[in-house]
Amino acid sequence: MQKKLFTSQSIIRKNKINSTNNFALELLKSRNPAAGTVVLTLNQTKGRGQQTNSWESESGKNLTISIILRPEFLPITQQFHISMLISLGVYDYLCNYLENVSIKWPNDIYVGDKKIAGILIENSIMGSVLSTSVCGIGLNVNQSKFISDAPNPISLLNCTGKEYDLETELEKLLICIEKRYYQLKNDFFMQMEKDYLDKLYWHNEDHSFEDENGLFTGRIVGISNWGQLRIEAEEGERIYNFKEVSFIK
Repeated sequence: MQKKLFTSQSIIRKNKINSTNNFALELLKSRNPAAGTVVLTLNQTKGRGQQTNSWESESGKNLTISIILRPEFLPITQQFHISMLISLGVYDYLCNYLENVSIKWPNDIYVGDKKIAGILIENSIMGSVLSTSVCGIGLNVNQSKFISDAPNPISLLNCTGKEYDLETELEKLLICIEKRYYQLKNDFFMQMEKDYLDKLYWHNEDHSFEDENGLFTGRIVGISNWGQLRIEAEEGERIYNFKEVSFIK
């Protein structure tokens, strides 16, 4: 029987901190937290997204957590699988309530064309394997209005008209992530990759994109071993790192 990854004792609760990822990273420096440690706050004052992006979350309304993993079984060449497992865990959770959920590369979670969750993965490497992963998740649950300049936020409340108990939803979310974690740990790499592509926003659809050379039409055909986006354009395949290409329409 598999050991339970998340327990109630492994959740660190903070009323107010600047960033759950920052707190988790400091925890790794000062202590030796076990895999499955979760940092939770109801009020994140300076939530971080990818690179210089910020994350808006009204106090007491949403799930803002960071999960500490120790994926020493994973070689660094496959570190994007951590992003896959967290994205798929959040996707699985949301599919209990919603239709038309997808994963926008690399790891935003969308409902239709609106963003309901953001994920920030910060890995540490030791030798040829991953030492630790801090997986930040911002999931919009009960927030009804968004005041930042983010172009397309949405929440569970917006979608269903219902409010949710955050403790109950946290437990459900962690169950979904734990299932995906053991899928990866038990070497079901190919199945996880297939699942991720199957849920990928705009996968195998013709759309407009923009890179440093301007607008072009293409279709997302896959993900490289390093997690780069592969787009088939008229003149051939293009490969992009994060922030090197924009989704237009």
